[in-house]
Amino acid sequence: MAARNALTEILKKRGRLPSVFSPRVLADAVPCAAHGQKSGAAGTADSVGVTSPETNKWCRLGWLLAAGGVATLPAVVSPSESIAFSEASSEGSAGKSASGGPDGSFKPQIIFVLGGPGSGKGTQCAKIVEEYGFTHLSAGDLLRAEIKSGSSHGNMIQNMIKEGKIVPAEVTVGLLQKAMKESGNNKFLIDGFPRNNDNRTVFEKQTGVDPEFILFFDCPEDVMVKRLLGRNQGRIDDNMDTIKKRFRVFLDQSIPVVNHYDLRGKVRKIDATRSPDEVFQAVSPLFTKFREGDLLDHTKALLNAVDTGDYKTYSNLSDAQLTAFEPEAQGGLVKGLDFHKYYFDRSSGNGSSKSTMVAPHIAIAGNAGIVSYTRLIQMTDASGKVESKAFNETRVWERRKTADGAWEWKNIHFHRSQAQG
Repeated sequence: MAARNALTEILKKRGRLPSVFSPRVLADAVPCAAHGQKSGAAGTADSVGVTSPETNKWCRLGWLLAAGGVATLPAVVSPSESIAFSEASSEGSAGKSASGGPDGSFKPQIIFVLGGPGSGKGTQCAKIVEEYGFTHLSAGDLLRAEIKSGSSHGNMIQNMIKEGKIVPAEVTVGLLQKAMKESGNNKFLIDGFPRNNDNRTVFEKQTGVDPEFILFFDCPEDVMVKRLLGRNQGRIDDNMDTIKKRFRVFLDQSIPVVNHYDLRGKVRKIDATRSPDEVFQAVSPLFTKFREGDLLDHTKALLNAVDTGDYKTYSNLSDAQLTAFEPEAQGGLVKGLDFHKYYFDRSSGNGSSKSTMVAPHIAIAGNAGIVSYTRLIQMTDASGKVESKAFNETRVWERRKTADGAWEWKNIHFHRSQAQG
């Protein structure tokens, strides 16, 4: 009870516990976070070591209420397959989404963003970048930047444009590839591309990457005309003649691209006639899986840091006031990183461990997130003896902004108990 009351006070001090959220509800939520553990007793795991999403739904909701400071929310639960972390993200990628595959190759997640001139896709791209951490790339902007750089490539592009020639799709795709690799990210919105089927086929051939989906902002021509004529951005091409020409180009060249992907079930059509905020409300559910993926990547990197004794990465991913219930604490609530640093120092040179996450479940509400899973650990001591253990773990994360305005996840609490069976 003392530990529960202590956690209640900590959450209140952090502003994460609403006044309507009683200590009794928290008391019920805390043991549930350990996958069904009752007061003073170990929980029972199912066949995969994690209790079902349905039986733990209210437990996760309770934790989200405590961590996020919200009164009501829907749980988003996504079961996944087992994931091993023997070759997880390195220290340099801690706090970021993994950008490569098992072979170390760069494997970007790409969303093509298409819509007529004045459909509002630029505004929505900015919102997606802010909220979900994507990198926004525009083929036109990249071409202009290359010309401005004065490089041999840029001079070639400038000369082709002066001569009225079309810049080869291979050049445009090459600039996109370069920008993606230099970005330090693996999630991209490519705006206004593929402009035509030639762009599409060259991109597919040159990169071998299939887009996650096509985000298509559907808007009637009369609405787009009204928006373009009402712009106050000093664009010289926003007069009626040039607007109509831009519409024709979009209809003739870009709509066939939309139709191609629509036949493959890849198009996510958004009604772009509404206000920017209303449009973004329709867009946001399409990006939930990417945020869940980020949270899983962070948990993966944290467990790998534990396995490899990488305290620097562990501390970078953890809040300085991290709270924890775990067997080593003998029933007490641990606060801060000193306790964990002690075990990192103590385990140095005592062998190795390999963790496997079984059936993780993810719940996110606002800037609070939970990852619950069973962790299988294979430990090899200095003499070569191998021992296996299983724990039920729940980690509570908080999404917050850094000093430079970027978003990051921090582990603010975790609960670990011995798995039974």
